[in-house]
Amino acid sequence: MRLCKSAKLIGLQAKPFTEEKLLFMLTDGRVVGWRLFDCDGPVDFLSEVRWEEDVRLVMIHNTGSNSSPPYSAKVCPPLSTKNSHFYRPLLALGSSSGSILIVDLTTTKTIKEFTLHTSPVAGIEWVANRRIISFSNNLGGSGPIKNELYYTDINTGRYQLLRTATKDRDDVPIVGIKVSYLHQYLIVLLKDRPFELWDLKSLNIIREMPGNFPPVTTLEWSPTQNHPLKNAKFNKKGDETTILTETTTNQNDGPIREHFVFTDTDGVVYHLMVEGTVIKEGTRIPPDSQTGLINSIAWRGDLMVLGDSTGHLSFWDLKARQSRLVPTGRGAIKKLLLAPGRNTQLLLVMFNDGVEIWDCTESEVLSSIKSSKIGEVVDVDWGASDRPVIVNESGSVHIMDVNLDTAPNPVTALSLHTPIWLPFIYNQKEMMNFKIYIQHMGWQDNWDMKCPKSCTPLIWDSMLHTLKLRDKFSTLSFLERCLVTAALYGDMVEWRLWQVLAYYLDQSSPLSSAFDIIQDNQSFLKDQVKSLAIQEKCRSTYAHRQHSIHRHILLGNTDKPVQLLLEVEQDSPNFYQDCLRASLISSVSDSEVAQSTIKLVATNLIANDHLQEGCQLLCLIKKAVDACRYMQNFHWYNEAIWLAKVALSKEEYLEVMKYYIDLLVNKGSRHLGILLAISLSFFDKAAEILLATKLVTVAAPLVESCIEAGKWPESGGEIKDRVFVEYAKYMVSLNNLEVALKYCDMGGEKGRQLGEELRICSQ
Repeated sequence: MRLCKSAKLIGLQAKPFTEEKLLFMLTDGRVVGWRLFDCDGPVDFLSEVRWEEDVRLVMIHNTGSNSSPPYSAKVCPPLSTKNSHFYRPLLALGSSSGSILIVDLTTTKTIKEFTLHTSPVAGIEWVANRRIISFSNNLGGSGPIKNELYYTDINTGRYQLLRTATKDRDDVPIVGIKVSYLHQYLIVLLKDRPFELWDLKSLNIIREMPGNFPPVTTLEWSPTQNHPLKNAKFNKKGDETTILTETTTNQNDGPIREHFVFTDTDGVVYHLMVEGTVIKEGTRIPPDSQTGLINSIAWRGDLMVLGDSTGHLSFWDLKARQSRLVPTGRGAIKKLLLAPGRNTQLLLVMFNDGVEIWDCTESEVLSSIKSSKIGEVVDVDWGASDRPVIVNESGSVHIMDVNLDTAPNPVTALSLHTPIWLPFIYNQKEMMNFKIYIQHMGWQDNWDMKCPKSCTPLIWDSMLHTLKLRDKFSTLSFLERCLVTAALYGDMVEWRLWQVLAYYLDQSSPLSSAFDIIQDNQSFLKDQVKSLAIQEKCRSTYAHRQHSIHRHILLGNTDKPVQLLLEVEQDSPNFYQDCLRASLISSVSDSEVAQSTIKLVATNLIANDHLQEGCQLLCLIKKAVDACRYMQNFHWYNEAIWLAKVALSKEEYLEVMKYYIDLLVNKGSRHLGILLAISLSFFDKAAEILLATKLVTVAAPLVESCIEAGKWPESGGEIKDRVFVEYAKYMVSLNNLEVALKYCDMGGEKGRQLGEELRICSQ
């Protein structure tokens, strides 16, 4: 994958457990997914890859992002009886780069991206639920003004440029667009010029307003074509003004009459009607002396709200013919939006420094949030009747509730296309009881999947429905169920432990090289030889060559180190030293005098802080066990373990590893100590460490797996009883008496005593 200057790699993550997929995160916001493929197709597990065959990484997805700051946002029309069978809450985001993203608000995923405009997208309007109209202009840039007005079908991707360039048009930028409620008409607002009226069925311009038309500051269509009031009088502080609100009837053959209002720079409100190509003027409402320049209008039914540049909200009740002016004290109002729905009276108000939600019935603020908390707000809209959507300058989309708190929906309420398994969103006791049930099926005779007494039926059925476990778990062994359960619960530490235990109990599935020193010595040596060969091909510096020489000497090779040492350049400052080392390695003999001399020199080198060179000399004379002891004394533990696995006998190796396990436990690295104890078949030692770490939920399955495989040591009876008794007590804390009694019976004398007490208490 080639990366450009604007897209650099900032993060990489392999898929947990299986590791056959990779995710790359780039600086432009994209997330790129890759998967391993071999000659047979996609790989399911990294450990199954046959590296000697043709193995390749294939890009499987490339998710787009809103890498450019957003300029505008618009949510699709709300849910209704007409669109309920196909409705999806979609958000259209216009970016500063000219692209438009379609985001599903339910799944929060970007489902479409359209690159249409050559300048920032300044506004978007929806035409029904699958078409949008967007506009942009290069206002503020260099060169002549260029407007772009596109009509796009988001299902097919087809688009049409509506407003072509002409001499008369391109010198005036578009400042806004408004689609009528019935999606019949489009109004294009122009800067310092009267607006244009378009027919959305034919996508042709109907009329350009004359030059003496009042300048428009804001405009809003009526949400209904039928108005309940006829020749109503509007009482405003004692002044009576008539509003023309005629009732129209639905016409099957021709266009339906629709209404809109707009304000001019003097604050006058104009009411107009459109029917086909005819525009009729209704009534003009004079401005209030206390209001400033009207910036936004929200209108639904009998309620109309106006917001001005001085921060005043004017609530007009058209049915009661009353109005009230309320100051917000927040400065200029940029946008007003009434929540969708018949019975909702919520108003979303956008300011320069934040957002507020008002109750129109009481004319009071319900909630407020400032830009200092959420970032500078770019645009707002309603995702539902109680879900405001706020877009900030960083490109983040915040879906909030009416209290303006983020993340209002619990994960369990998400309407996803496929169910997701998230056990940690449930109650902790329910979650652990479910884990115990699918892990320890030995305490039940039949796989009936009935809810046990310790669980809530509703949660139990939900988890079973999500996982569909009947076919997956009924044929698995106990250890296999432990392995799969750890993967389901996302417990990487426990999953690695069960993998190691499964290998050392039955040697069925080999451990990958990622387990490093946990592998058996033969597999570890094989992987280290492969790794060393790869490092030799890639070496480019003197330090790399010295590392290869050091590894070969520890492995007991002599020919390769001599060859690498003689490759030194004659003008190198290390030429003389490397030649002497090559001569020494090639001339080592088995004579007692030579062995004693080399050991004496090695001891002196180690005493004078030349540990690496001294250990190399000891390995040349087959004294690797002494080298390991010196490395341990000087705290070179990783090197000591590496040398022990590739060079020592079994007895010497066990001695070194016992010391290292005790050291790990004392220093707090108990997980690695447990894995090493399992790799040495010290299962009782591993259980003891787990019990001391209070990981009884892991210790009990480990002991039971070893007993089932016949590998539990005879000397571990006391540890076994302690583990099962503690596990039974843990089951009691989860109110799972049935499982507790089973493990009491397996816990020796103390376990049987505890079982009798539990039976008496339960009766």
